[in-house]
Amino acid sequence: MTLSFINHMKTGQAWRRGLFVATILGSLSAPLLAMPADAANLRVAIAEDALTLDPIASSDNPSIWTELLIFDQLVRPSKDGTKLEPGLAEKWTISPDGLDYTFTLRDAKFANGEPVTAEDVVYSLQRAAGEKSDWARFFKPVTKYTIVDPKTVTLHLDKPFTPMLNNLALFSASILPKKEVEAKGDEFFKMPFGSGPFQVKQWTHGEKMVLAKNANYWQSGKPAVDEAEIQIINEDNARVLKLKAGEIDAIVGIPFNQVSQLKADPKLNVGVANVFRTDLVQLNTKKKPFDEQRVRQALNYAVDKAALVKGVLRGNGKEAVSSLPVMAYHNSDLKPYPHDVAKAKALLAEAGYEKGFSASMLVPSGDVTYRQVASALQSSLKQVGVDLKLQSIEGTSQYSTTKAGNYEMSLSYTTSDTIDPDQLIGFTAVNPERANAFHTEWKDDRVNELYELERRTADGPEREKQFKEMEAHVHDGAPFIFLYHQGVPYASRKNIEGFAVLPTSNYRLEDVVVK
Repeated sequence: MTLSFINHMKTGQAWRRGLFVATILGSLSAPLLAMPADAANLRVAIAEDALTLDPIASSDNPSIWTELLIFDQLVRPSKDGTKLEPGLAEKWTISPDGLDYTFTLRDAKFANGEPVTAEDVVYSLQRAAGEKSDWARFFKPVTKYTIVDPKTVTLHLDKPFTPMLNNLALFSASILPKKEVEAKGDEFFKMPFGSGPFQVKQWTHGEKMVLAKNANYWQSGKPAVDEAEIQIINEDNARVLKLKAGEIDAIVGIPFNQVSQLKADPKLNVGVANVFRTDLVQLNTKKKPFDEQRVRQALNYAVDKAALVKGVLRGNGKEAVSSLPVMAYHNSDLKPYPHDVAKAKALLAEAGYEKGFSASMLVPSGDVTYRQVASALQSSLKQVGVDLKLQSIEGTSQYSTTKAGNYEMSLSYTTSDTIDPDQLIGFTAVNPERANAFHTEWKDDRVNELYELERRTADGPEREKQFKEMEAHVHDGAPFIFLYHQGVPYASRKNIEGFAVLPTSNYRLEDVVVK
């Protein structure tokens, strides 16, 4: 997506089991006590740090995935990514006309011991729909709130809005402690807490984030660990080496050429998660020659995606037809652009680029897979006369760089934070919208029209037709080089149980046990 959406995951120092005194950096309303001698600590390494912990200001994956460890939402995607399940709301009802959503809150507390109330829900969702929110359009359909009692709240809509329940499962719909946020403002999000399984104890930007167990968490017996330290290690190979040396308990992001070798290691658990993800190359349609559709299509014909899946991913993926992953309402009638060098050259000639052109492409540093893909793209495009220069960039800077329009091409990816395609079609294909077609600035009036239609069309065949038509327009408009849908490799030490990457690309550390 979520989206990440971007190429985000990353270093730090290891904490071991044992006795230590909790040190608080910054002010926390919830007191942190000295850890007992038998405290279980989990060390996870990812590729990139969060940019923010304010849910309404987030679009990068590291921020999103961390917020989901700290805050709860009313509902959330199930672990298998097939349905929505209770979150802070233990039950809910939707009126037959689709205009009233009533939620009954479970008996939950924030990490400071204060109960979660309907007032906190209203405050958080109104904030998510406010002027400062990057996600306001997802929540503006709620025109009125009724607090029935401290544990019951009704959301009223003027007209049906089909993605409403799915939107309430987004990180941006996180339920915050109203009193604390109002008192501290933006300072609250430097060391935030919610009603989720963890709260922030320490955040050394670019290096590590230490999360402490929320002793008031509503799921009995969870988290099983007292601390979770998320280390930011940009280089893929460095994460693997630290895992094998026992300096890290779990990692996300493994070069595909090492997966088989690591699976053979008796000290490790290794998996490749099937996620809602699309890897692609963003094309800045505000800059020549990417303003020309035939050029963008030519680049798609020039790239041998099947070879990338086989050679780089070692078969752990499938070719992409658009910016949407394979999920609900996917257009299975669309076929990937075939590898056709002659067709690519012909389209470039028609567009006035018979001799080709030069361009630069941003490539996330530290990502072994992307380095291999970038090299393959460079070679493929050279065959059609495109001189591609590779520009290494930190993932944390890549999103802001593409958002500012300071790029020509950018090797990236998108993920979905929920099970409905509305979020990602808005993120990658609609303009104007919060990401303006994922920073490509591509615009298709029919896509914009269909986007508004699907949001008020009941789930079923008609809404499916609308999504399929949108996906076809994205395919033909080609604001990206559509690459593939890859699995996400992850691994943990054998003494770690329950660590896994979910279809929504995040991980639930409250389910992890250190033996």
